[in-house]
Amino acid sequence: MVFHVAKSRFSSEVEHISFPADAVKVRYDMIGLEEFGGWAPAHIIGGEGAADILTGYIKRDELFSEDGIQKLNSLAELVDAMDMEAQNIFAGALRLENTDNLDDVLRVAGSLDNYEMFPSIKTDEELGHFLVDTGPITGKFVFAEEAKPYLDYAKIGAEQRKLLNGVHSDHGFVKRREVVQEQAVGSKPKFLLTLTSPTGTVRLNLPAFEDDLEQAKRALGLDSLDSAVIRDAEIGYAWAHLIPMDSITLEDANTLAQCVRAMSKRELKVFGAVLEVEEPSSLYDAGCTAMDLDDYELVDSNEGEYGREALRRAGADDEVLDMLDGFTDFDALGRFEMEEDGVRETSFGSVRRLSAPWPREPELGQAMG
Repeated sequence: MVFHVAKSRFSSEVEHISFPADAVKVRYDMIGLEEFGGWAPAHIIGGEGAADILTGYIKRDELFSEDGIQKLNSLAELVDAMDMEAQNIFAGALRLENTDNLDDVLRVAGSLDNYEMFPSIKTDEELGHFLVDTGPITGKFVFAEEAKPYLDYAKIGAEQRKLLNGVHSDHGFVKRREVVQEQAVGSKPKFLLTLTSPTGTVRLNLPAFEDDLEQAKRALGLDSLDSAVIRDAEIGYAWAHLIPMDSITLEDANTLAQCVRAMSKRELKVFGAVLEVEEPSSLYDAGCTAMDLDDYELVDSNEGEYGREALRRAGADDEVLDMLDGFTDFDALGRFEMEEDGVRETSFGSVRRLSAPWPREPELGQAMG
């Protein structure tokens, strides 16, 4: 990494400072340069290869401090290893992050994998065309063919550039990779609605927030998503078949998705068990159950252990339980307590309702009678 340092771009006296470098030597070169022909501050006016990208990002004082030189030496190792593609991404990423100090520059240089470049996209109009052309693949910005000649591609691109937090550069469109978002979505199964209107189709990941909903409205050409038709709903959870889909609305689906997204793995099992018992008549009812999930819990299906747990809830400690062991039919006690607590067996585990136990399930003979 080599910087060209001078008092101005028009100065005939230029120092070519190569990094990694010794702090004492860099200060010596800087002092000699600034005092030549009358004192004036010097600054980086350019560089060789990738170092030229850093013009304007490195402050003068950092060339005088021990800490600054150490950071520049670390930066040199990263910059010297960059190929042309990485250099182009680096330049765009520095603009994207509004970098204003050496620490930020180092952070960006060391995390280029967090950014991606689209070399064929250099304007908002080109971005708009790209989004519409890839609509059938991404499920976003799907328009009828006859509508495409009338689309304002530059406006679509400008709006999405802001939403994507990207920037155009001479080498292409640069934005952050959606690593965090993909991990968040990928950490749990999908919850997806397909919305249609006379002018297009949108696949909407739920939960969707204000920006997502506004984007969907623009893509569908609607003032309100209430008038969109829900063509399909995909819920990638083991209990999805227990939720009725015949009266689904976007608001109800989004509410349920928000609740589900916040659930732990155990809570997802509790929810599945409750759905199996409650048999909700609509997606709205399922959402109400999700919001009231604290009223339910999974319990040990072993009758003996359930009997012991009942005694613990009554105040018995392990010493008392050890004394009773061999003199108490814990299995019989557990069966009785399970009936009293309204415990239900489901494919997701044994579950009970805390506020008011479910009624006892009828015996086989009673049910037939």
